Amino acid sequence: MPVHVLGNMCDMERLMALAQKHNITVIEDSTEALGSYYKGKHVGSFGIMGTFSFNGNKIITTGGGGMIVTDDEGLAKKAKHLTTQAKSDPFEYVHDEIGYNYRLVNTAAAMGVAQMEQLPDFIKRKHEIINFYKSELTGVGDITFQEVSNNVNPNWWLPTIMTEKQKGLLKKLNDNKMQSRPFWVPMNQLVMFNNNLYINKNDRSDYVYQRCLSIPCSTNISDVQLEMVAKTIKQFF
Repeated sequence: MPVHVLGNMCDMERLMALAQKHNITVIEDSTEALGSYYKGKHVGSFGIMGTFSFNGNKIITTGGGGMIVTDDEGLAKKAKHLTTQAKSDPFEYVHDEIGYNYRLVNTAAAMGVAQMEQLPDFIKRKHEIINFYKSELTGVGDITFQEVSNNVNPNWWLPTIMTEKQKGLLKKLNDNKMQSRPFWVPMNQLVMFNNNLYINKNDRSDYVYQRCLSIPCSTNISDVQLEMVAKTIKQFF
């Protein structure tokens, strides 16, 4: 399950070749990358299934919920069956296996349709935001940005920078009411997985966790607010 993080995309050509060689099923976690492309092909369309989130913080939202996409009719029917409580007889309420109530209700779906109409404008604004941050912050302190390959056209959902001074910069920004967040705690560090075997060579997840932070990037952010964020970061360094 490749995870397309922050709107960027994995090296899908290499990954799909490995999956085919070793007969591994690929399901894409495309949660953050709606509107991103790899060599002109949309995220979520490489594996047998792609998944998307419409949580409140994503590039479009229905307030919650999400979507599964697939070009396999059998899998689509199976997914719909499981997400609608696995009812084989809706009149008698007969369930032929364990199902789930994961439906996107009509009102939320209607919101999603309206949001999809605005997606091109949202992506355009995200590109403006990342271009501004790159022009203002490249060369400031030890700041670096996420690498994007020439094959990828990302939606730039969540502009994120890396610095050895992550914790201090997070405090500076949030103290100035410029909401910024660290990365997610690596799963192997969570309490419920303390006793699970974790095999690694360089522990890249912890390296990223200790150094990355996502900076203000709402599609509603004004140019003046962007300038204030950049100024605050420069002052910090």
